[in-house]
Amino acid sequence: MTPQQPISPELRARIDALTDDRLKANILRVLNSPGNQSITNEQIFENMVSNHARVVSERAKWRQWEDDEVRAFAEYFKKEAPEDFAEYLRQEKNNGEIESLLSWRVRHLSSQWIEDLDFHDRTLLLGKLRDHMQALTRAHPEDPS
Repeated sequence: MTPQQPISPELRARIDALTDDRLKANILRVLNSPGNQSITNEQIFENMVSNHARVVSERAKWRQWEDDEVRAFAEYFKKEAPEDFAEYLRQEKNNGEIESLLSWRVRHLSSQWIEDLDFHDRTLLLGKLRDHMQALTRAHPEDPS
């Protein structure tokens, strides 16, 4: 372990050249944190940049749900499980939270709607569904269904 190293002007220039401000801030936070380091600043930079690139590449493969697809799933939900749909709206309106068992049933329903969705695509769909349901409860507070 070596004590914290100062950031060289060359490395600082490489950090400044990054276009992702969050990545820059994270790198600087790690490099400026107190304590001993077992690898060099340059290795830390390279590791963080390569990990970031890998994550960005992976996320680019995720499905980008269109509003009409989310509405179609909401209609499917309403048709296939009307009691759960009404309960989902009630919980969203009253608590802003969905109970885990109901959430699990909606996740299962989404796997019936489109069978081959991976975990990330399904999670994104359910997040968009949640946004859709919140919009319904705001637009029609007396009867959002």
